[in-house]
Amino acid sequence: MKRLLFILPGVEPPREDSTRDRLRYLSEVAEGEVLLPVWWSTLEDLPPYLKRTFPVYRVGNFCYHLLLVYRFPVVLRRFVKFIFYIRTGLQLHRKKKFDVIVIYGTNVPGLAGVVLKWLTGAKLIAELPNVPENSYRFDKPNPGWWDAVKGWLADMLLNFVGTAADCLELNYPWQVERFPRLKLKKAAVLHSFVPVRSMPAEHCDNKFILLVGFPWHTKGVDILIRAFVAIAPNFPDYTLKLMGYYPDRKHLEKLAEGCQQIEFLTPRPNNLGLQVISSCSIYVLASRTDASPRVVLEAMAARKPIIASKVGGVPYLIADNDNGLLFEPGNVNDLADKLSLLLRNPELCERLGTSAYEKVMTEFNEDEYVRLFEVMLQKLDSEEPAVCAGRARPQSREV
Repeated sequence: MKRLLFILPGVEPPREDSTRDRLRYLSEVAEGEVLLPVWWSTLEDLPPYLKRTFPVYRVGNFCYHLLLVYRFPVVLRRFVKFIFYIRTGLQLHRKKKFDVIVIYGTNVPGLAGVVLKWLTGAKLIAELPNVPENSYRFDKPNPGWWDAVKGWLADMLLNFVGTAADCLELNYPWQVERFPRLKLKKAAVLHSFVPVRSMPAEHCDNKFILLVGFPWHTKGVDILIRAFVAIAPNFPDYTLKLMGYYPDRKHLEKLAEGCQQIEFLTPRPNNLGLQVISSCSIYVLASRTDASPRVVLEAMAARKPIIASKVGGVPYLIADNDNGLLFEPGNVNDLADKLSLLLRNPELCERLGTSAYEKVMTEFNEDEYVRLFEVMLQKLDSEEPAVCAGRARPQSREV
């Protein structure tokens, strides 16, 4: 059984319910440690289940090592994280050597992972969680020159960390196609981990369309509002619910002004959020960019008809008119037409929802994630060029 070191950016803490933690499932094939900064500033802020054994929290064969990163000033947090990763990683390696280091992203965790690879001799897996060519392009409505600089730096880090890695963990097969230096790297394709079998058992339809996510510009909430406002008079029994954190939603409220069928919901814990997903009529992903959105897998597990923008890795999860409908990114009219089609056609909703459920339970479930992860570990020491899910890019391309 290989010993792993996960380096995660944080700052969300591990959940008390271990059935929703991928490490519980990966304990079937591996063991190790996890370095995780969390969002609290004092020990008193911690919930009881973490406070009892802080700074360590065990899940299966893995131990989380937590850092209260919010006790440091914002300007120092990246540096503090980097030192935490290096120092704690080396301490744990001296106690028992790591075989593999797994990094999430290519920023601070990525740089720390490369340094630890050099110092320990462990293999390095770089998990890429986004659409790399879109870094900082869709974070806000009007990106400026500083966003362009950050995008350029993100590309540099991706090439540096990706080249140093022994394997790239991709969310979809064509994720690095625009980065020539990485296209020939050994790669594995794994969907985002979602415990799809733990979705709420009762699924109902309370006549509302739902979008969940953050940040809302990236998630295309304004696109969905415009599309829904255009069709709302034709479907007076349906509402649109938008759930998530948005610090200043004045622009969105102005877009929704005059439409009484739109409701803004505050963020809520994951278990309560899943209940909302289970009770919606249609789930919409209107993102301007997205790699492997977990909420889509959750909606599939809830048997919901899904309308999603044709961006990033979304076509890897959703096949148009098979287990969902795809619309052209940013195209309000296309989205409005798709919404009208589903709201007028309950049989189509049923077919798409059933197909989505069957797909997620066979191709994107917990067991399949563990199997693909184990294959990736086994192939690290082989001469085979890639571990791939075998599905090519759909012919229609992201615009």
